[in-house]
Formats: sequence, structure tokens, C-alpha cells
Amino acid sequence: MISKLFRQRADHIWKSILEHPFLEELRRGTLSKESFKFFIAQDYLFLQCMIRCLGIMESKATDKDSKRLLSDMRRSSESVEMEGLNRLGERLGGIDFRRVEYAPTCYAYTRHLLYTASSGSFVESVSAITPCYWSYMEIGEALKGSPDPLYDDWIKTYISREYQDLVSKIIEALDRAARGEPEEAIGASMKAFLISSEYEYMFWEMAYRREKWVHPLD
Repeated sequence: MISKLFRQRADHIWKSILEHPFLEELRRGTLSKESFKFFIAQDYLFLQCMIRCLGIMESKATDKDSKRLLSDMRRSSESVEMEGLNRLGERLGGIDFRRVEYAPTCYAYTRHLLYTASSGSFVESVSAITPCYWSYMEIGEALKGSPDPLYDDWIKTYISREYQDLVSKIIEALDRAARGEPEEAIGASMKAFLISSEYEYMFWEMAYRREKWVHPLD
């Protein structure tokens, strides 16, 4: 399965993700609420981009199962996931999501996803979004829980049976899309997977440091 090959190639990146202090402090319940609040605000912008990507990918899907999966993911993101982030924002004292501006890493990651969804092959675009969903499942399994109720609730989202089933379907869609593809397309897809994996690491670093632009844009 091509998904196993991609995961093996990205293993050194994913190990770094699991060892990141943001997640270790989240597990211990000692993570700064300001860093978590920063993460949730940027994740909101990221989710808006993902919804656009899923819509583009749905129109390019090469089989009915993938088209249905992407449609379901898009609708769930627009309702369930957006509502979940709004609730987390309220528990963190309130976040005015309308006024949140992109941090550099979130801006770059979302542009990578949009470009791949728009200009890449279907298998390449599926490869680009897979690390986000798959790595969060592994993060949830590694962290298991937290003594902080807010962090514990967030972690448990990613160890639920529903989320694990979703990730399995995404991996199956990747393997299905890769069948019969030429070596060049598989190479581009692996690169997209690795770039997204690297951006996943950078996203945690961005939130932990509460990243800002070197030169303010306003």
C-alpha cells in the first residue's frame, strides 16, 4: 500500500511531532492557555482553507467512494468542526475569529494545500491532506489524555472511534487513488505528503512560539 510507504518515509518528521513540547505540555496539562488559544485561532483559519480544498477535490474525485467521502468531510467541517472550534474559543475566554490574521506558517501551509488541490493530480491532493488527519490520530493515541479538562476533551476527539474510522477511509482513498498511477505522479504525491508532514510539525512550533511576522503587515 502506498500509504504505508509514505508514512515510513515521513516517520522522522512524525516522531519530531510527537516529541514537540506543545504536545508534551498539553499531555501534562501545563501548556500555556495563550499558546493553545493561538493554536485554536489559527486552526480556524486552517479549517476554512481545508473546506475549500475538500470542495475542489470533490469535483476532481475519480471514484464514487472518494467523492462521497470528500463531500461528507466538507459538510462535517462546515458544521461540526467549526462549531467545535467556536465552543473551544468560548471556553478559552472568547476568540473573535473574524479578526484573526494568518501567522506565517499557517499562511504557507494553507497555500500549499490550495495549490495542490487546484493544480495537482487527484492522488497528489489526497496525499497533501492526509498527514493532517492521520497525524492527529497518532497524536491522540500517544497523548491518551490530560489532567486539564479542556485539553483532555480536545485529545479525546482524536481517539474516538468516529475519528479513527474517518482516518481509515482517508487512507483507503489515498491507496485507491494511487492505483495505476505512473511513477511521476507517485513521486509528486510523496513529496506533497512529506511537505504537509513538515508543515504539521511547523504548525505546532508556530502555536508554541505564537509566531508573528518578522515585519508587521499592518
